[in-house]
Amino acid sequence: MFRRFLLIFVLVALAGCASRSAVLGRASEAGLAEATFAGTYFDLREYVRGNGPVVHIYIEGDGKAWRNRRTPSSDPTPDDPVALELALTDLHPAVAYLARPCQYVAGEQRRNCCFPLWTSARFAEPVVADMNLAIDDIKARTHAGRVALIGYSGGGAIALLVAARRNDVDIVVTVAGNLDHAFWTRLHGVSPLRDSLNPRDYAPALQSIRQVHIVSEDDAIVPGSVVQSYLGAMPDKGDVRVIAIKGVSHGGDWAAVVPGLLKQEGVW
Repeated sequence: MFRRFLLIFVLVALAGCASRSAVLGRASEAGLAEATFAGTYFDLREYVRGNGPVVHIYIEGDGKAWRNRRTPSSDPTPDDPVALELALTDLHPAVAYLARPCQYVAGEQRRNCCFPLWTSARFAEPVVADMNLAIDDIKARTHAGRVALIGYSGGGAIALLVAARRNDVDIVVTVAGNLDHAFWTRLHGVSPLRDSLNPRDYAPALQSIRQVHIVSEDDAIVPGSVVQSYLGAMPDKGDVRVIAIKGVSHGGDWAAVVPGLLKQEGVW
């Protein structure tokens, strides 16, 4: 039994190393330099390229939060980092990819990492606060004065929660964004994210920021009704655009469609 446990542990560790190595390789090939931001609570992985007045910052989703319906993952690093794929398609002069807490880090850089941070507390105040500080760091690295925040899945929630406390956000783009986790957990009949902030609670304060929310009719994980619930708390939706498409699942090939949609909408 001990040998079996040890073998499983080693395989999981090797898989994590391979995933981190693959991300580093792909980001490096695209000219994104790896950096680690030491926040108040967490060490956050960044990949940054270029300089410019506005930096496009892509925020990763929740990653591998659960092994199955009952068992949390030991490492939330995503097998398929959708936000990175989106960042790699962006030809803007200043681009960054920002991982969530405890993704792509190991050893001492996993400080304060525990499974609630990618389950019930995935949008908790310490998480949002450190992500906000990391965005300041990315701005400094790229000499940018303004930011565009692009979040995939739970990264969309982070993008909005961060935007609510900043005054330098030109636009927030969410892709399959979980923008009302209270509605989302009720929809799927799963435990509420009791320790997390909810973007819907900040909707009135966010209505003055330009927003584009991209959803798919074939996304069974975060359907368009989640975005509509978020918008239901927003009195003025004049600066908000919802784009509904077909044919892309939640973890599907968003990078094949999102850049074209953003160009078509005049976002990039």
